Amino acid sequence: MVTWATGSPGTELQLPTETPSLVREALPRVFAASDFVAYACERYPQLLPELIRSGELLNPRASDAELLRHAPPLSGELSESDFAAGLRHWRRREMVRIAWRDLAGWSPLSETLSELSAFADQAIARAAAYAERTLRARYGAPCSVRGEPQPLVVIGMGKLGGRELNFSSDIDLVLLFPEAGETPGPRGTANEEFFTRTGQLLIRLLEAPTVEGRVFRVDLRLRPFGDSGPLVASFSSFEDYLLRHGRDWERYAWIKARPITACERYAELFRSAVRPFVYRRYLDYGVFQSLREMKALIEREVARRELQSDVKLGPGGIREIEFIVQALQLIRGGQRRALQTPALLEALPLLDDGRLLPAQTVRELAAAYAFLRRLENRLQMLADEQTHRLPQAEGTRARVAAAMGYPSWAELSAALEAHRTRVGAHFKALVAAGAASEGPSHTPELETLLSSTTEAATLGEELGRLGFAKDAPEAARLLLELRGSALLRRLDEPGRRRLQALLPALLVSIGAASEPLAVLKRVLSILEAIGSRSVYFALLTERPAARARLVELCGQADFLASQIAAYPLLLDELLDEQLLAQLPDRSSLEAELRAILDHSHEEDAERQVEELRHFQQTAMFRIAIADLGGRLPLMQVSDRLTDVAELILERALALAWEQIGAQFGSPCCGAGAERRPVRICAVGYGKLGGMELGYSSDLDLVFLHDSQGECQETDAPRPIDNQLFFVRLAQRIMHLLTMHSAAGRLYEVDVRLRPSGKGGMLVTSLAAFAEYQRREAWTWEHQALLHARAVAGAPLLRAAFERERLEVLCHHVRRDRLRQEVRDMRARMRRELSEARPGQFDIKQDAGGVADIEFLAQYWALRWAGEHPPVVSFSDTIRQLESVASAALVPQESVDRLTGAYRRYRECSHHLALRGRAAIVSDRQFLEERAAVTALWSAAFDD
Repeated sequence: MVTWATGSPGTELQLPTETPSLVREALPRVFAASDFVAYACERYPQLLPELIRSGELLNPRASDAELLRHAPPLSGELSESDFAAGLRHWRRREMVRIAWRDLAGWSPLSETLSELSAFADQAIARAAAYAERTLRARYGAPCSVRGEPQPLVVIGMGKLGGRELNFSSDIDLVLLFPEAGETPGPRGTANEEFFTRTGQLLIRLLEAPTVEGRVFRVDLRLRPFGDSGPLVASFSSFEDYLLRHGRDWERYAWIKARPITACERYAELFRSAVRPFVYRRYLDYGVFQSLREMKALIEREVARRELQSDVKLGPGGIREIEFIVQALQLIRGGQRRALQTPALLEALPLLDDGRLLPAQTVRELAAAYAFLRRLENRLQMLADEQTHRLPQAEGTRARVAAAMGYPSWAELSAALEAHRTRVGAHFKALVAAGAASEGPSHTPELETLLSSTTEAATLGEELGRLGFAKDAPEAARLLLELRGSALLRRLDEPGRRRLQALLPALLVSIGAASEPLAVLKRVLSILEAIGSRSVYFALLTERPAARARLVELCGQADFLASQIAAYPLLLDELLDEQLLAQLPDRSSLEAELRAILDHSHEEDAERQVEELRHFQQTAMFRIAIADLGGRLPLMQVSDRLTDVAELILERALALAWEQIGAQFGSPCCGAGAERRPVRICAVGYGKLGGMELGYSSDLDLVFLHDSQGECQETDAPRPIDNQLFFVRLAQRIMHLLTMHSAAGRLYEVDVRLRPSGKGGMLVTSLAAFAEYQRREAWTWEHQALLHARAVAGAPLLRAAFERERLEVLCHHVRRDRLRQEVRDMRARMRRELSEARPGQFDIKQDAGGVADIEFLAQYWALRWAGEHPPVVSFSDTIRQLESVASAALVPQESVDRLTGAYRRYRECSHHLALRGRAAIVSDRQFLEERAAVTALWSAAFDD
């Protein structure tokens, strides 16, 4: 043993001879920073040597089992006082170990918080087990009316719930039990009475002060009805409380909820009651008003109790960081399951997504939180007291500064002030944004628009001042119609207040637009569409930048406004600062879908389709913004829309395979050593195959598999034939793509291009498909095959399809009849499909239009594919034309005319579609393009 003088008169520590040098070096620093540790080691001289010999001081806890080795036993007949004493001895041992490692600099903050929380969990669970054991011996085991055992469900709240407990924290608990019933036996009692007594004993074991101190102070005020409510509640009464009485501040509180006992039973309650109460499926920007109110209450309390130096409640303190994170969890947690975590340190990094917080803000908040929590623990480790106030005594200040690694209090204070200033600025920017007025001032006529009796003339004068000019009377009429509309009648009082708060700022922004009346009409249509969920009004009020983007987008086209009106979740996109600058590409779309699916955790097929629909809508919205802004050329617009369809199709195929495979097993073929899994792929035809999708295009699909040979059946205990498996699989894929979910349908799907059309099999083997294309396919089917492309499924099968496609197009086209059949088909289409009236030009179907160009490209490619295979390598019209020019089969000048006309036609059709109009224009348009295409058509097909 080695003797160590502690500094206290007449007190020495006996350290083991083998004490590591790390411990010896850390001892003065630890004792200087914590009177609690020093006193515990002096009063219990075996404590430190035991921690040293066991190696526990130098290493983090490896498991709960290791932690429980020092817990008071549940076996035997320990009295309540003996068990309580055992808990307190256990606590002292753990707190000395944790404080030592923290103050010595051996454990990061995350470890310290985690180990403090882990001890609290085990101490609570141990005390609860002892309490239940004691009460069961007296009354029997509580059961439901059906005789099922009923546990006490202890829920940790606050920092305990987040596994981020501080050193001398109290613990926030809520006590529940699943079902009513009673205990059996002669002393039977109702479950509520049993669990009330159990809870009372649990609290006494943890909180009652003894000569050994206490384990934790217990706060139960977060239970239903607070101090005036019952100590414990059944699940049904708790759920009823949330529905009837749950308040906004309780939503913040229940973010941090985590079960400590009976976790599997709490999972039921979370799904049925807690999650729907806390997290809404739509963007919940209404939380900011309640957050401002809670913050105002805290500020008044801070002023009353002079808590400005409080690192938790004071300006820029821990609570403001918690408020920021929890508010954003409430807003977006309904859409992103990953945010449904009680742990702030898990949630905070997820807020860096371009819409919630900038990356720099997240970094600064994370750094401030780490600093403040370390400082909080240092303050509490001094004397094991629950304090958050900065010390006033010079000596104590010097000790705290040294414990934090600063040479002086002045330097520590400067670092603290820098962090608090940044936190305060971020809090104000986030929470106070919607409360601040901006832009030109407006009169009371706008402030009270929805409730006043202002006449049209007066309102028109105000709107004229805002920039509506000659359109002011009509704008005033529209707003007065709004005042008496069905929308206003549907809104509850909070919704009316939110809309009234939004309108003045919105009208200021609209008045600055180049065509304010058109923008106002589009915005009003959106307000009408989102009125059933007035939190969207709060979003636009709280986020001026989003409001400005909405007005800007409504100034571009009806399409974007109609998209938002049809799918209000797109308002979420307006929060992204990069919305109007960042161009979508395949990799970003793929990453976005992966993030949505990773965050979803949905098992229900319909909800998964909703997630895919959400991805589709937001992706198409972003593409349309880049398109209408002139930043994405037409061909790239189609490429991106095709990317979206392919990504969705790939996921739908995988999802259908999971669902059908779970029921019937996986398809296989072959016998013995030759047996192998069977693959499937989807082939896109038409616009999908040719990478020319528009915003409302349907999907032309053919499904292929490679099952062949013997034993074509699934590997389930009761196998089914592979063909039956694939039919059901294709039906499931089509159902997923076309089903009407709450968010609408994904795509219309057409499978009539499969071999033999409607009469053919829904899914065909690649071998049968190739045989059909070689021997039976019509010329028009080879024209369609020219635009076919494998778009989803097994890569090997997709590659095999592409080889077969080239083989058919190069060697099995009936070229002796090709010219006549292509010409006849096109003539029939002109007669039957054109929708133009006299004086109009159908851009697609009329002579000299899109279809003529496509048929020319198809004819030339099919005609020369046998001699020049590269001309059928590509599935899109532009590259097919360029390929025949590259092979010197058609003059480059002719191809340039065709591709130029094709691009101009498609661009016009595309923009007409965005305005909701058919691809029909005056026959005075495109005269030059039509003449050039018609001349080339005549040269190719006229005798």
